[in-house]
Amino acid sequence: MTVTIRGTHGPAVLLVHALGVDQRMWEPVLDRLAVGRRVITYDVRGHGTAAAAPIPFTMADLAADLLGVLDACELESAHVAGLSMGGAIAQSAAVADPARFASLTLVAAPDRPLPEAFEERASIAETQGMAPLVEPTLQRWFTPAALAADTPGVQYARECLTAFDPATWAAIWRGYSTLDVYGRLQDFPAPTLVLAGEADASIPVAGMKAIAGRIGARFEVVPGAPHLQTLECPDAVADALDRFLPAEIHIP
Repeated sequence: MTVTIRGTHGPAVLLVHALGVDQRMWEPVLDRLAVGRRVITYDVRGHGTAAAAPIPFTMADLAADLLGVLDACELESAHVAGLSMGGAIAQSAAVADPARFASLTLVAAPDRPLPEAFEERASIAETQGMAPLVEPTLQRWFTPAALAADTPGVQYARECLTAFDPATWAAIWRGYSTLDVYGRLQDFPAPTLVLAGEADASIPVAGMKAIAGRIGARFEVVPGAPHLQTLECPDAVADALDRFLPAEIHIP
């Protein structure tokens, strides 16, 4: 697993990426967030430099990995933000050890699985490989305009999906089905932000608003954003995170 740190001073912020991509998903917002903060990204088990991690695994394993990254960086706590499955991992870790969280940000992240849909995606990969999954997945992740323009974000996501190992993909989706956080963060003590994408085809605004209500979180809608918000609307996402996350003013 590769851990990347951007920024030299200020509060620690840990970013957890979505299923099917890797920590580069956060690259479009890192420079903004690293002003007055130390921003940490890593590759989730089964992705990027952690692609060869043993399978199968559960959400509890991925939550333990997140806490292990904090340990490796010698952090008692951090501001943790996760997008999609990354947010599900963050919630799982928050349930397991809430004291490690200075704050929690959920970006287009569910609080309960969809077992039938997850199993279908796993089974298709096992029986047909990744080819039939690439375009439907991109359609869930991006707006039609971004797909038609074949933006750099779309190209990056397509490359990740095309290269993904089918057996690992299947294991990840089945692991995702073990998500067990619904109703368990009602008394979460740290400040919490929920960001919905206005154009998200995977988790509509109403669904994210309901999640925010269940945990008493601050709720915002990112205008025009699809599911993979950082790859299509990075400035708006960085604006929202910048408003929420504390930063240290550095005077040379």
